[in-house]
Amino acid sequence: MKLSVNVASRFAQHFLILLCMTMTMMFFQNQIFYLIGMILDKPPKDKYKAVYFILLLHGIGVLMPWNMFITIAPSYYVDYKFVEVSADGMVHKSDYALHFLSYLGLASQIPTLLLNLINLFVQIKGDLRRRISFSLLILAIIILVTLIFTLINTSHMISAFFFITMTTVVLLNAANGVYQGSLYGLTANFPPQYTNALILGNNICGTFVSVVNIVTLIVAKSVWMAAFFYFLMSLLTVSACFGSIFLLQKLDFYKYHMRKTKKHGDKNEHEEGQHLQRINTVDGATMDGTEMTGVVPKAGLKAKLKLYFQVSKKIWIQCFNVWCVFFVTLTVFPVVMADIKYYSKSGKYDFFIAEKLFTPVTTYLLFNFFAAAGSFLANFVQWPSPKWLIVPVTARIALIPLLMFCYFRPEYRTWNVWFYSVWVYIIFAVIMSITSGYFSSIIMMYVPRIVEPSKSTVASMIAAFFLIFGITCGIMFTFFVSWFIDNAGIYNPGGFDTIM
Repeated sequence: MKLSVNVASRFAQHFLILLCMTMTMMFFQNQIFYLIGMILDKPPKDKYKAVYFILLLHGIGVLMPWNMFITIAPSYYVDYKFVEVSADGMVHKSDYALHFLSYLGLASQIPTLLLNLINLFVQIKGDLRRRISFSLLILAIIILVTLIFTLINTSHMISAFFFITMTTVVLLNAANGVYQGSLYGLTANFPPQYTNALILGNNICGTFVSVVNIVTLIVAKSVWMAAFFYFLMSLLTVSACFGSIFLLQKLDFYKYHMRKTKKHGDKNEHEEGQHLQRINTVDGATMDGTEMTGVVPKAGLKAKLKLYFQVSKKIWIQCFNVWCVFFVTLTVFPVVMADIKYYSKSGKYDFFIAEKLFTPVTTYLLFNFFAAAGSFLANFVQWPSPKWLIVPVTARIALIPLLMFCYFRPEYRTWNVWFYSVWVYIIFAVIMSITSGYFSSIIMMYVPRIVEPSKSTVASMIAAFFLIFGITCGIMFTFFVSWFIDNAGIYNPGGFDTIM
């Protein structure tokens, strides 16, 4: 009897120990699998594609405020907020309205470019997530201020409202510059398709906003109400992006790649004997979420320039490629495409798309939909190779004159029209849009792969700077395009001949 009691007692002890071990394994299974993956250098799965979809959300969020802004600008700012009523009761556009889109372009891209440049060199304490979170907080405040102004009658303070608007545009795009550059730095640590998630998100955002614009034009009863819901949607998206940052850092897939980058950085640093910062830091930003300490001295400007020069030598062709892609795209979209009109020999509008929807559909929706399709295609096909990509990218420059010589600015142009058919224009526009989304995606996917893993973040941030530089140059070049069409030809407005 005593023996059976001892056996039962030992059995109970072993059972309890086994039960405790099982419960512990169940509770810590994710952490255990994560540690095993680190030891074997086997990445954990991106469960439910959570990291991918969070980055896709940020691709949408980084452009949502700006897309909402430029889409609503013609109807809300130009035709509503900046109109004046003269003494005789006549309503007319103010000087601010006549040049608003030009001011908008200048106020938007120059600060974005400068802030991206500063983001490369200036030491900012904290990690990349902190930069992203701070940028999102600034964006949310600016959108909230803009949202409030949709409810305020500003007809008695047009000048003041104009300067407030321009100030918010500068701040919004400055924050976006840091946000976008930091996002590309962050995604450089992941497989290439995760970088593409940002660009795919950018184009999905444009498509979504274009659809909202079309629906609004059909059903909206007032301009201010449409603007209110536009900016509210933008605020909710930015808020979702802000919350997702805290979720991201808890995911095993994210933690694995952050630590892997740190591991490569420490190894390369030891082998090269460099006195730069630990490679898991980029200009003061730690990749694993920890603060920098005094143990590792901060790299001086000379050391940083040396690092950037070494990286730039390897990626300069791709930097040119990404600059060229966005230079061509922003030269023709939206300025040229939005000003191409429908031509009919009878002089009557008889296209199957309603006249008030012609530009929203054939410019904004067309571009954003096919650019998104091009980005999506890049997940499955990456051709040509980095060495030969410059050939088709450079060939895209031909799209600028081809679209200029469609039925563009017919009221003012002094050149012949080569292509009157709207279908020819649509073919050119589809080619431009697909190649914009596709080439921009594969370029940003190639960049981190060209350099050592330890330098991939720096390479991506440099490429992001040239991306924004291309956008800025494209916007500035539109002024020359308009002048060239309006003034440099041999014909008076309306007096051009048909060449087709």
